Amino acid sequence: MAAPPAVAGAVAARSRPAAEAEAILAEPTSPKGAATIGAAMSDGPRTYTLDEANALIPEVRAVLLQLAVEQRRLDAAHAEMHRQLEGNGGPESVAAAGRQEAEVSDIREGMRTLLQHLSDMGVELRDLEMGLVDFPGERDGERVWLCWKLADPRVAFWHRTDEGYASRRPW
Repeated sequence: MAAPPAVAGAVAARSRPAAEAEAILAEPTSPKGAATIGAAMSDGPRTYTLDEANALIPEVRAVLLQLAVEQRRLDAAHAEMHRQLEGNGGPESVAAAGRQEAEVSDIREGMRTLLQHLSDMGVELRDLEMGLVDFPGERDGERVWLCWKLADPRVAFWHRTDEGYASRRPW
């Protein structure tokens, strides 16, 4: 499994909810089933202990922060593309809009790669803006979600698979 791209600089950018990340994955060039954002827990065998999930936090944090950076780049490139399209319609405007469209496509592909990386680890992105993810786990023999968000120092919360963030409770 390839490591995620390094996080460039300090991230003060706000990211977007998972629904917007789903829209990125819904682009025509997205591989089918690229990520399972907001999906129910699968019957797959992979679960994490609290210690295993916590060991992944530096990597998951880096991916989430990079997604926030890329979302900001995507917003700026998309706005510039529309500005170019609303220009005078001359060949320079059309060519510039085409370059912006290619940049938007490249940024989306990079975001798909980051989302796929989370998915490959079995980590479910729940809210990109909050940096909220769930790790599949077990508690008392039942499958549960180990719940973590960027503001948390470590994974220390869980909720049942039929519940969400509002129902999370301390481990």
